Amino acid sequence: MGSARYCIDLVLWGAIAYLMVFPPLTETRMEESMEPHPTSTEKPETEAPRIELKMGKCFHMSREHCPTEQRCKRVDPVSVFCCDVDSFRLREALAITMTQNTTNLHVLNATIKELDVSQSTFRRLTSMALTDGNIGKIVGQFPKYSSIACLNISNNNLSSITPQPPGQRPFAYLFTLSILDASANNLTEFPLSLVQSNRKIHVDLSGNNYLPCKHFQKAMEANNGSLLQFLNHENTYCALDLRFNWFQNVQIVQIDHLQVQKDLNKSCQDIKPANINCTCTTLLELVVHQEATYVVAVDCSQRGLKELPTGLPNNTVNLNVSYNNITSLQAISDDASYDHLSWLIADHNDIASIVELEGSKFIDNFRLFSITNNKLRSIHPYVLSNRFVTTGATMLIADNHIHCDCNTEKVLKPWLLEHNVAIPDYKDLWCDNSMGAVVDLKEFQVCHTPRDWTDYIYYIIGLEALVLALLISKVSYDYWVFKTAGYLPWPANKMPRLPCDWLCE
Repeated sequence: MGSARYCIDLVLWGAIAYLMVFPPLTETRMEESMEPHPTSTEKPETEAPRIELKMGKCFHMSREHCPTEQRCKRVDPVSVFCCDVDSFRLREALAITMTQNTTNLHVLNATIKELDVSQSTFRRLTSMALTDGNIGKIVGQFPKYSSIACLNISNNNLSSITPQPPGQRPFAYLFTLSILDASANNLTEFPLSLVQSNRKIHVDLSGNNYLPCKHFQKAMEANNGSLLQFLNHENTYCALDLRFNWFQNVQIVQIDHLQVQKDLNKSCQDIKPANINCTCTTLLELVVHQEATYVVAVDCSQRGLKELPTGLPNNTVNLNVSYNNITSLQAISDDASYDHLSWLIADHNDIASIVELEGSKFIDNFRLFSITNNKLRSIHPYVLSNRFVTTGATMLIADNHIHCDCNTEKVLKPWLLEHNVAIPDYKDLWCDNSMGAVVDLKEFQVCHTPRDWTDYIYYIIGLEALVLALLISKVSYDYWVFKTAGYLPWPANKMPRLPCDWLCE
């Protein structure tokens, strides 16, 4: 009986000792709240910075507030701030610091190879920020019924926020998301799954200069341009992929350019003939000491055209009409929509002459004129000579077979050799009569003309000069004989006297 009582007392004392060492959390909080705070002369600790949520900004702390002893700390009952962590340390620190009441999380300078957003830890968050770190890629997708309203993944060297495998959509269940800050990364894909809904969302993608413009266009169309708003849009750029026949380029343009492109698409439909579905693209033209302006490139290649299109959009400077059946360039001189044209690519057509361009604005101002693989019969240097007085013009004429004659060898060949820099493919202009390249023509091959009496004029003149010389010599000899011998030689003696002989007596 005594041993049983002794065991009971031992258990009770053990329980009392445990409660003294580890008091219940609810009881301690109650005591702290009811106990009056004593007056103290010590300087109070620095108060945690006030958290303000602004449009375009999630819960965010500066580096000066990073915890010193641990990787993460609670800065208020609902907010956790972490610094300089990797994937393992982040998971370990969040397990200690995050509670059921935590709704704000900011992780500064996280080095994570794969950020798994499917962790249940993120489900109750309303503001989640991982900034100024190095995140390899995003995997998984946020849990169902996630409460995240603001997501900041800026400045993490991210190249893609499209997870692997591609079938997953990380933001599919973020029905309350209204702010996404993915600025200052290296993204090459637009998170289109974000905008495939009817909710209003603000997105900051500034500092990602290689996002395709076509992705922005799709995003705007998906929301009809009203639900999707770009924060910091004046510093948001996209990559415009230009493919213009053999010419390919990527141009970085501001997203305001997309509205210009939208207006351009409407005017592009007005190009005649109707329903040829030319492609129109805007370009940002930069001129030294002048304001940048938008110009237009039109691609009407492979449309089965028999004549040049008309009614081009305003400020059309580039036109590609390659691989058609065009026979004439007359529209360039007649249609005012060609007044700003400076690049013309008309390869693989049936054009026979460029004389129609004489006097046009294009022929005096073009920068590129490509007319290779056509049916040119002749090239008249006088049409182009004024343009080649100054530098900056390039003309391509390869694989045309022109009619070669003596004038070709005397005029066109020297002209091609003189302007070989402006016409880099001058060696590939051919004669149509199997004589080879124009620059290889020889005079004897093409300069053959029928002879007439004028071809012998020099012989006649030479003969007359010879007869005159002989006559003078004969008269001089007769005179010498007469003076020395006193008689005239037989031919002169037999000649009849003339009325003018007295002049010599």
